[in-house]
Amino acid sequence: MRSPTALLVLLVIALALIATASPAAASPALDVTYTVKSGDTLSGIGSRCSVGWQTIAVRNKLANPSRIAVGQKLVIPGAKTCAERAAAAAPAQAPAQAPAAPAAPQAAPAVAAAPAAAAPAGFGYGVQVHAPGGDQQAIDMVKGMGFNWIKQQVEWHRYEGSKGAYDFGGLDGLVNQANAAGVNVLFSVVKAPGWARPGNSNFGVAGPPANPQDMADFMGAMASHFAGRVRAYEVWNEQNLWYEWGHEPLDPGRYVDLLCRAYRAIKAADPGMIVLAGAPTPTGVNDGSTAIDDVAYLQRMYAAGAKNCFDGVGSHPSGYNNPPDAKFGYNNPAEPSFKNHPSFFFRDTMERYRAVMVANGDAGKRVWPTEFGWASTGSPHRGYEYATQNTEAEQADYNVRAYQMAKGWGWVGPMFLWNLDYNVTQPSTELAAFGIMGRAAQGALGGMPK
Repeated sequence: MRSPTALLVLLVIALALIATASPAAASPALDVTYTVKSGDTLSGIGSRCSVGWQTIAVRNKLANPSRIAVGQKLVIPGAKTCAERAAAAAPAQAPAQAPAAPAAPQAAPAVAAAPAAAAPAGFGYGVQVHAPGGDQQAIDMVKGMGFNWIKQQVEWHRYEGSKGAYDFGGLDGLVNQANAAGVNVLFSVVKAPGWARPGNSNFGVAGPPANPQDMADFMGAMASHFAGRVRAYEVWNEQNLWYEWGHEPLDPGRYVDLLCRAYRAIKAADPGMIVLAGAPTPTGVNDGSTAIDDVAYLQRMYAAGAKNCFDGVGSHPSGYNNPPDAKFGYNNPAEPSFKNHPSFFFRDTMERYRAVMVANGDAGKRVWPTEFGWASTGSPHRGYEYATQNTEAEQADYNVRAYQMAKGWGWVGPMFLWNLDYNVTQPSTELAAFGIMGRAAQGALGGMPK
């Protein structure tokens, strides 16, 4: 059986032959040498030079078109509008005007996906999707809103049924669609497979592995498989909450060990990858068994040595029935609930995490809200009654204001709204109240200046 790399090369060659079979345009085809720069992707270079990325891959014998390096020399065959060609043709002339806007990126084939778009240097606009096998409608909706990130939760147990038996094929569909649309991908990885759990685990709920190296091995394999295509990984989710930690003793030190091993494995496979510390859940409960206060948990992560094991800190700054700019002490007599702790306020959660990071010498890293949003429904599930106090217009307004305010702070990374379309795909669940598909929030976020 041929290896996946060999199949990729064969497909690239076939596509390139199809692409070059038609007669050339009237202008002569020229070859230029292009030097790869920071942030370049093969599809981006192809767009600037009006040459299909598949053709470039074949000409340069690239076994993995997703992996190109800064300083690498690429021959661009038949380049008609490439900026480097213009510069080479007239070295003595004054600097040329800025080139015209690049052509739209070519759609990626089903197997040989185009490289991912370069990640923004700082702030970004993202949303949570649930499409592990791909969903073109969802990607089109994200792109239509002017967003440039998606988040997908990856349940580890679905992709490694036994030790070393990795199967990432189901995720390739989503990644390929996002890459073709120029949308960056964040994977949030959770839920160890049963074979990796402690023998005395409560298998009725998902939880962490007994041996953290098992997760590190999985993360390294996944980072290698998706190198250059997935832009960031979040290591676990709400690990300060008993339910998300498998009903096992809550232990920031154990989580930091898991995080650091995963960080090293990911960076070994793809040094440019962004690794996020998993977002704690905002809570005022601090009994050590049900939950640990999220700010205290973050402080204890630093105390356990987490500082050199992440590039950004995940956060889940819930807003409940409070505006995004409100802080603890805010009161609304008509809506008195969810006012008695800072964890009920979007702004407080964000600023408190930032304060912990600055106090620990991490001012250069960003807080990434990997889940945030406001629920709105007239038929709430138990525990979500506050959602009746948020109209759809308020949901739209609060979401827009949260993005705008966080962007202005200057220390926030890409933000991921929870969620895109659960109001349509899972209408009977509590998740649906947060969905924005077909609601006022979709239009408001699409029209929001970026």
